[in-house]
Amino acid sequence: MKHLLVLLLGIATHSLLAQEAEPAIPANAAKTALQWMLNADPEKRAAAYRTFQLFGDEGSEIYRRTLEQARELHGQKLNTILENDRTNPFFALPELIEELETERARIYVLIKTDYKKEPSEIKMLQGEIESLIKLNQKARKIAQNKSENLTKSVKTIATALSEVIHEISVIDGDGQVEKGQKKPDFETSLKAVYEGEVYLQNRDTIASIKKEIADLASAKKENNTAAWAKGTQISFAHHLNEFRSLFALTPLVLEQKLSDASVGHSRDMASLGFFAHQSPIEGKTSPNDRAKLAGFKHRWTGENIYLGSTSPVAAYDAWFASDGHRFIMFAKGPDLLGIGPVGRHWTMMTGKK
Repeated sequence: MKHLLVLLLGIATHSLLAQEAEPAIPANAAKTALQWMLNADPEKRAAAYRTFQLFGDEGSEIYRRTLEQARELHGQKLNTILENDRTNPFFALPELIEELETERARIYVLIKTDYKKEPSEIKMLQGEIESLIKLNQKARKIAQNKSENLTKSVKTIATALSEVIHEISVIDGDGQVEKGQKKPDFETSLKAVYEGEVYLQNRDTIASIKKEIADLASAKKENNTAAWAKGTQISFAHHLNEFRSLFALTPLVLEQKLSDASVGHSRDMASLGFFAHQSPIEGKTSPNDRAKLAGFKHRWTGENIYLGSTSPVAAYDAWFASDGHRFIMFAKGPDLLGIGPVGRHWTMMTGKK
């Protein structure tokens, strides 16, 4: 109320001194009102709007012109903040994310390409993965920046902008506010400004990156706390999930029954001296048979086998270098993982809840 009385008093004083030919609202009073419309204090902004409204139709043209100035200045202020790499910690994010998404899509096609195990092609693919790791790390580092100050500044300006847009819409509607009509929220107002739209895109991108990080951490925690799992099983799951996250693929969670089926097949191969997806043991012929026999209640989706090392990384590298096996490791559908190391024999199974 104090702000309103001060502004009213200023305008009234000017009005008393004005001649009949002068504008309904004195120029410097309108200038003061404009300054108040740009103020971070919502009470001052409200006082400016109410003061103009007291003049009704007589001052509507000056009011609208002042509101248009306020809208332009709010937009300029918003752009100044968002286009400044010192005040906006996410300034470099749009260009980086565009590159990351382009590279993810391009390299994923390479991941799913059959190279007939040609060593030079596999080496090329490993180099592509390394470059993607660097891009992904940059994006995650930026996404972890603190955003409280930027968010506060943007929200303050955008809220004031939404008020101005609302006031203009009221004037354009002959001063009548329809029943239920609300001020546009600050997000809607941001979309009216180019940099504001970029800000909203950045915010959604940051949320998506943080979700990727959170999903990876959640899967890691769940796998770490699987009391039945051995260290080699957990290590393999962590290693594979790190690479899957480069493509925003769902991290795989260790599943006990699917792992039992995997361990069983590795043990059978080691003890009977065969190396194949088809088992000579009755009731265990196919991967699907083995999954069901172990009590796996979900959908089996793929199986890899390997012989050569006790190392989880060695198993991963061997499957990465083999096209069909790599396709299974980087499939989009699965969310469950069974892994069965028995000495130098490994069986990996994927499933879908």
